[in-house]
Amino acid sequence: MNKLIAVAAFLTFSSYFMTPTLAQEETVPAEVLGIGQDLKARFAPDKRVALFDVDYSLAGEKKLLLRGVTTSGEAKDELLSSLKERGYEVVDSLRLLPDEKALDGKTYGIINLSVASLRIQPDYSSEMMTQALLGMPVRLLERDGWYRVQTPDDYIAWTHRVSVLPVTREELTAWNRAKKLVITAHYGFVYSEPDRRSQTVSDIVAGDRLKLEGTKGDFYRVSYPDGRRGYVEQSAALPEREWRKGLKQDAASIIRTAYTLMGVPYLWAGTSSKGVDCSGFVRTVLYLHDIIIPRDASQQAYVGQHIDIAPDFSNLEPGDLIFFGRKATAERKERVVHVALYVGGKRFIHSQGDVHVSSFDPQDELFDAYNLGRLLFAVRVLSSINQEKGLNTTDRNPYYQW
Repeated sequence: MNKLIAVAAFLTFSSYFMTPTLAQEETVPAEVLGIGQDLKARFAPDKRVALFDVDYSLAGEKKLLLRGVTTSGEAKDELLSSLKERGYEVVDSLRLLPDEKALDGKTYGIINLSVASLRIQPDYSSEMMTQALLGMPVRLLERDGWYRVQTPDDYIAWTHRVSVLPVTREELTAWNRAKKLVITAHYGFVYSEPDRRSQTVSDIVAGDRLKLEGTKGDFYRVSYPDGRRGYVEQSAALPEREWRKGLKQDAASIIRTAYTLMGVPYLWAGTSSKGVDCSGFVRTVLYLHDIIIPRDASQQAYVGQHIDIAPDFSNLEPGDLIFFGRKATAERKERVVHVALYVGGKRFIHSQGDVHVSSFDPQDELFDAYNLGRLLFAVRVLSSINQEKGLNTTDRNPYYQW
């Protein structure tokens, strides 16, 4: 009981000196909050891909305590200099991510599961935001039991420590340069021996990448980022060099891949053959053709060439992305909430409940009146690959070049 009282007293004492009271927070000068808001708008307008989460509290008339995290060193430097210019004494506890000290210098990682789930908070009960595939390089930003990571499309979220192998820059470079095996089958397994009857090491999905160590019979010999070894059936994968030789990024090829996911269940934040949401479906299909696109529909809507859709849909081309949502009014901004892949003939394929084909044509048996009613616009992305930030391939994306 005495220990409990002591702990409670310590927590009360710590809270008094470390946590700003409501009165203190309310008295933070407007000019300070204005500086922070301006910097956030400039350096981290989209919290999905950049962070500027700063807490301000007064520790005296002109003394400020800064806490929180940011991914922008430039924003932090400007914040400190702006406050100093205005005569504030600053106690700087604002952490710049990646937090190299807390991560023991390992600020990079490699996904170590077939599909890793990334969440808003470091907790399994937290909402899933996106997913990452086996062999994918990521940035490690901070550690809290889990790892806060940033994926090759710059998305930021938390994943359990089992999902990712922390590595140094040199270790990531070695992984990126190693010969790879690309999984092409939507589902499969890595086996402990070159025999389907042997113990499985793990499952695999299309888009996973393992280190290629050799062949044995009808199997490829592979290794994982963490050093585990196993065998993959040759019918389920291709060596990366061979895969790249046959790689096609035309609309017809991409649409054929999209159709192979027909019936896959809708999964919020899903980006694999196991389950996809609407933007995750688009992202997965394009990734299987080595194309990296922003994660969410509201991000995908602003890459490529914008197209205002003609009433008869005559200006759409197969392979265009079509967006749906709330149209702008005098009182409200436009809001994108859904995306689909146009396949031609007024039809589109998308994930809504499951992956299926719908139509804008009232005479078509697949007519979708609901989505026709919330149609917004389209974008043409295939002609813009590697031509703009946020739309690239793994041989150009910086995460795969480190």
